Amino acid sequence: MFLKRATSSFSLPSSSTSSHNGSTVSSNHPVDLPPDFEPPTVPLSAKYSTSLTPLRRNTIGKGSTAVVKTVYSVNDHSKVYAVKEFHRHGPYEKEHDYNAKLAVEYQIVKKLRHPNIVHTEDLCLGPHHRWCHVMEYCAGGDLFTLIKQSPDPMHARERNCLFKQLLRGVAYLHSRGIAHRDIKPENLLLTLDGTLKISDFGVSHVVQENPPDGPVKLCSAVCGSEPYISPEVFTHDVVLYDARALDVWSCAIVYFCMTFGGHPFTKADISDPRYLAYKDTIDIFKKEHPEADFSQSECEVLPKFKMLSPYNLSCRRLILRMLDPDPKRRCTIFDAVMDSYVNRIEVCCPTSENDVFSPQGLVDATDRNSHKIVAKAQIRRVHSHFICKRKTFHV
Repeated sequence: MFLKRATSSFSLPSSSTSSHNGSTVSSNHPVDLPPDFEPPTVPLSAKYSTSLTPLRRNTIGKGSTAVVKTVYSVNDHSKVYAVKEFHRHGPYEKEHDYNAKLAVEYQIVKKLRHPNIVHTEDLCLGPHHRWCHVMEYCAGGDLFTLIKQSPDPMHARERNCLFKQLLRGVAYLHSRGIAHRDIKPENLLLTLDGTLKISDFGVSHVVQENPPDGPVKLCSAVCGSEPYISPEVFTHDVVLYDARALDVWSCAIVYFCMTFGGHPFTKADISDPRYLAYKDTIDIFKKEHPEADFSQSECEVLPKFKMLSPYNLSCRRLILRMLDPDPKRRCTIFDAVMDSYVNRIEVCCPTSENDVFSPQGLVDATDRNSHKIVAKAQIRRVHSHFICKRKTFHV
């Protein structure tokens, strides 16, 4: 399936809130402002200028909920930022609902500190009383553009580097109890030095208040962009799902996009012939080979899919674990980050003390040092991420 830019992300509201096996269910009903939250009062123009510069277009992105522009600090014109100005959902959205929705998103993003997550700098009040998130500016564009403008398929070394960065960023989110729910190339930004950064937390969800041992809040709303949504979310009956498993599935789909320039399925639902064939093959294989364990390096008997043909055996095992139609058998993001195949991938950006290699994070100083040594040894700035390097590419 040829890669197309998603028209928009969506979130269908759930109609109730209940419990399931000790886990609470998320709903998209209007929420209250966080008790300790102060809405923005400082005008954007007091701290940032939206004046155009010769080499930059002011508007760098538009969507159904927001527009993104470049600005620079009025105190230091060398500091360029991206500002996301949020629209209201139609003329009938109440001010309280608008404020509460954006307050929840801001409460999430302001606490995130990781090299593979877009950093939010500030919260200001823009024109027409619209909220503005001031964020770091990623001058390399997005992964979607990188894929679309590539004249040839992305080299394995390059896509693996970006894939590992994506897994690190998502692992960090999950360790903080946050599921993104809309992982796709359009939401993965690039800096000029080749660092991938996850952006757009508009439909993100707090799955654990006290990770890693706190109760998990399951979701019942369909969120994200269809080609990247996992099959359990499309169950026709009311279903409760763990949004972290959705993120794992989405990461694997992004890897296919970097390989083939398109999606393996239009929709991970039995209405899609490609997905149905994939699911049937997996089901038949597991009946015929109940002892097969894709997590073991000794496992060499794997289902045969044409879409896996470009990958070596280790990579196939990992992708099959991430794309298991059964979310209970699907690997976690921590399993993926610690997979032997991923461990061997060289990356072109430094690691961080906030990198997460297990649900508990880096709990031991010795382990922390050993992981940092391994990660630093794998840094080699040999990848071009070529769209970022083109002098004619301006945003």
